[in-house]
Amino acid sequence: MNTIKLLGMLLSYPSTELQQHAGEIREAITEEGLVPAKLHKPLSAFIDDLGRRNLLGLQEEYVATFDRSRAHSLYLFEHVHGESRDRGQAMVDLMGLYKTAGIKLAQRELPDYLPVFLEFLSLRPFDEAQDYLGEVAHILEAIGAKLKLRKNPYQHVFRALVALTNVKIDPKFVEQAVEDARREDTSLAALDKEWEETPAFDGIGADCSVCPQGTPSKPRQTATH
Repeated sequence: MNTIKLLGMLLSYPSTELQQHAGEIREAITEEGLVPAKLHKPLSAFIDDLGRRNLLGLQEEYVATFDRSRAHSLYLFEHVHGESRDRGQAMVDLMGLYKTAGIKLAQRELPDYLPVFLEFLSLRPFDEAQDYLGEVAHILEAIGAKLKLRKNPYQHVFRALVALTNVKIDPKFVEQAVEDARREDTSLAALDKEWEETPAFDGIGADCSVCPQGTPSKPRQTATH
């Protein structure tokens, strides 16, 4: 199931290595044939654009998209629990799931980071991976809809992920998520104020430590197994 892992790679912090392998990623996704044909053209165009654009510009766009807005956060539990203590327990449970699969997180990486979750799924049998992906399909659909609202090309990755599930998405949930995104203050002043607040929970496990949502100037780390 390379497609699931490769879609996760497309959501990682842009790097020279990612750009160099963009063509191979596009070809591998097409060859595996899991993404519906109607999504191939926009997804392929996004991947090709990723491979040829100025890297610094890509990185700035990535930070603006995923680090300066809760609406597009790549941390899944952010959309479910926010900063409540329930999120901490959910992370502990998810880390336990990774441990049984032989996955050890990179230092300071959080288990609900979407590319890590997708890497985990890529190691599971397809039916199992599809079920797990279906459990977060409504979150993925909402993020994709909010990115579409802003005409952000990352929307095509989320559309592809949702298409891998058999879940029927509640349109009212997505509509509410989009409406909330319209009202979100994504200014730097609002971001600074948010980071000044104390996290609601304190640590999630032996190999991970909780910190404010992704440092914008640095790339994400990925899991090792």
